[in-house]
This record gives sequence, C-alpha cells and structure tokens, in this order.
Amino acid sequence: MTTEDTPIQAAPRTRGSVFWKVALLLVGVQILVGLLAVSFSAYFALDASLDLVRNSLRLRLDGLAEEVELRVPTLDQGLEEVPQALLNDIATRFPDPVTLVAPDGSPVITVMPDALLFPESDSREDPIGLSPQVAQALESGDVVIEIGDDESMGIAPIYDPTGFLAGGLVVHPLTNSIDRELADTRSAFFRALTAVTVLAGIVALLIGAILTWRIVRPLRSIAEKVERIGQGDYSARLSAVRDDEFGRLAESVNVMARKVEESFEALVSADQLRRDLVANIGHDLRTPLTAMRGYIDEAGRALKEGERDTAIGMLETASKQTVYISALVSDLFELALLDRPNPPLHLEPVPMGELAAQAVDSQAGLFVESGRSLSLDSEDGLPVIRADGVRLLRLLNNLLDNARKHGREGGKVRVLVRGLSGRVEVVVEDDGPGIEPKELESLFERYYRGDGPRTRRGSSTGLGLAISRAIAEAHGGNLTVTSKKEEGTRFRLVLPVDGPEG
Repeated sequence: MTTEDTPIQAAPRTRGSVFWKVALLLVGVQILVGLLAVSFSAYFALDASLDLVRNSLRLRLDGLAEEVELRVPTLDQGLEEVPQALLNDIATRFPDPVTLVAPDGSPVITVMPDALLFPESDSREDPIGLSPQVAQALESGDVVIEIGDDESMGIAPIYDPTGFLAGGLVVHPLTNSIDRELADTRSAFFRALTAVTVLAGIVALLIGAILTWRIVRPLRSIAEKVERIGQGDYSARLSAVRDDEFGRLAESVNVMARKVEESFEALVSADQLRRDLVANIGHDLRTPLTAMRGYIDEAGRALKEGERDTAIGMLETASKQTVYISALVSDLFELALLDRPNPPLHLEPVPMGELAAQAVDSQAGLFVESGRSLSLDSEDGLPVIRADGVRLLRLLNNLLDNARKHGREGGKVRVLVRGLSGRVEVVVEDDGPGIEPKELESLFERYYRGDGPRTRRGSSTGLGLAISRAIAEAHGGNLTVTSKKEEGTRFRLVLPVDGPEG
C-alpha cells in the first residue's frame, strides 16, 4: 500500500496546553516576589512608623495634660476635684484607659474609653502596678511614650498654676491607640499589597502568554507534523530556519521523516521485487516442471509400447531439468542469505592471486571446448585478504562463465589481478560484441532478460551476476561493469584487504 492509498486523517487537536501551567507558575512567582518586596518594605519602614506614632501620641498626651491644667482651677489641691465634663472629654481622647495619678504615681481615678470608672475605697492600691516607674517619669518633667513588645504606656506630668507638680496622666496600655495610629499605614500596606498582587498577576499572564506562544506554537507545529508522519504522510516537513533548540529539533524531525520515507520507499521497492521474484520463480519453475512432466509421461508411454531406448532418453532429459531446478533453488537460497543485513561469511585468509589461478584452471577446459582462450595476468606480492574464499571463488567462476557464454567465437578472455592501496582489484574482460548501454544498468538485476546476444539462455538460472554483486557487497567491496559495442565487456571487482567492516 502506498501513501496515496492511505487516507490521512486530520491530526487531533491538543487536549491541554502548557499555557496555564506556565502562567500559574509565573503568577505565583510574581506574587511571591511582590509580597516579599512589600513585606520587606513594611519591615524596614516599621521603625520610622513607630517613631511617627510616638511623636503623635506624645503630642496628643501633652495636649491633654495642658487641657487638664487649664480646666482644673484647684490643681494645687490635687486631682480629686476634676470636673465631670473634663472626665467625659478625657474618655473620648484615647481608645485606651487613662489614669489620673498623684505626684507619687498612685492612681486617683481611671477613665475608660467612652465611660467613667470612679475609684472605690481601695482604688489607690495602684491597680496598674507602675507607681514607682510613673513617679520617676513625672519627676523628669517630660512626656514619656514607651512602646515595647511586652507593654506600652504614655506618661505626661500635670502642673498647678504655681508650677509645682500636681500629678499626671497615664495611658496604659497603648495598644488601641497604637492600632488607631497605624490604621492608615496598614490600610496603605494592604492597598499596596492588593495592587502588587493584581499587577503581578496581569504581568505574569502577559509574560506567560508570550512565552507559551513562542514555545507552544513551534511545539504544536512539530507535534502536528509528527502525527502526520505517524499516519503515513512521510512527505511532511518542518521549517527549520530557527537557530535554536526548536530549529535543531525540527531538523531532526525532518531527518527522521526523510529516513522513514526512504525506508518506506525501500519497503515498497522490496515488496515489488518480492512480487517480481515470486512471479519469475513461478515462471522459471513452471517451464522445466512442465517439460519434465511431459518427458516422464512420454517415457511411461514408450515403456508401455516396448520402446525402451526412447523411454530412457526421455528420462535422461527429465533428469537434466531436475538439475536446472536444483541449481535455481540453490541460487535463490544463496541470494536470500546474502540479502541479510549481516550475511553469514566464513572469513579466513585468502591469497587472491592463488584463488584467481584456481578459478582460471577450473575453467580452462571449458574455454578450450568453446573455442575461446583464457589467460591470467597476476601481480607478484599480492596481499592476503580476509574473505570467504568459497564465495569469492563462486563469484570468479560466475564472471568466467558469463564471459565464456557471451564472448565472441574464437575470442579472448583475460583475468587481471593487482593490488591497490588497501584493496585488491580483479578484472575479467573479453573482446565480445559488448552490451547496449541501456542494458548495463539492469545487468545485475535478478532474472533480467536483455534483447542482445548476452540474454540468458541454456541451463543458466539468470541469477549469477546478481549473486556475484551480492557477494562483493557482503565483503564491503563492489562489482561494476563497463562495455563498448563491438569492443568487449569489462567486469571490475574491488575488495578491501581487511574484509567487511563490523
């Protein structure tokens, strides 16, 4: 079946894509980078933010202390007589408890956010437990704001009209106040975090789209072409103009497709050759088998009629047909062995000059009977080659048989043997009528029948030259032929001294 006989189906579309995988990976990386950037910025800006918070709380607490000094006329008598209206105002100034304390740091009254808590009889037992620390801060005369991991508080002194210390304000803890001061900063942080996340996602999607477009598009093209090749379209090729991994991959796919196409064509050719071989075998076997059957039938008839001599002649003729059939089967088996990728050869040291002399000696009598002359011209000191001597002898005998059968009556056949650089050359040439140029290309084909005087005839199986070339190629050599009309034909065998590779 050829590629034209096979319908090529459309390649199925890719079910999934790496786009979302790449995009999600980039989104995650971008967001992580953004979060780290914002987090590090917030971490390094924390100290500056806390300084701003301290200054803001210091100013607010100092302002509240001044307000108490202005609104309480009896400060020289202590903080017990603070007006209710002022206490209500103090409850709204800080989101944390505010305690009015005496100069020794003992609490006088504590004002809760948005509510008033008047001291009970034991309220002066320092519920905040910081009297010594508060007293020391009041004596310094400064507004103190302490912000720490464990506790935070603010202390501001209050003076009477004569300038003496009348007590102070203590905000403890400052947790809610600090949270309120940092609310805008945290809000800005989360807004920045949201913006960074959104922008990082958008940028990652864009980058992912660009990357996957540049990566996935050539991959999809390669996948589609490979699928077409897999479905039998061996002519599919990729554009390999890019000088990168995709270009090299495309070139590799093209090389693969070309080799697959060549292999497919070789299979088609081999299949056609097999068909022709079977047809030719059938033809060549049918003719002698039919003849042999006819001779045997005639021999039987002659025996029944008492014609014994006629029957014996018929059986002898039938026997000759069996010899031809046996030779044909033997040649076909030999070709089957030689057509293997690694044909079985019995490699041994072979002196090529002696082998050529043996072939010439074995054919000398036949040449004399046919009225042709045979000579050998061999160089001295020829190398010993690594080869299958039995098969090389058969090759030389095939060439001599061919020259004897198709040479000119009374003509000459000469065998030349000489050494080349790492090789040995054997030439068998005759002075016969020559071969038409159009026939030279097909001379080594199996069962080739030409139109000229060299056409196979007689007991030849028509496989001799095909076997000879197969033997030469199995040894890593080659067998070629040249011919000129009315001047003769020249077969040239070249073999490597070291034998076949591998």
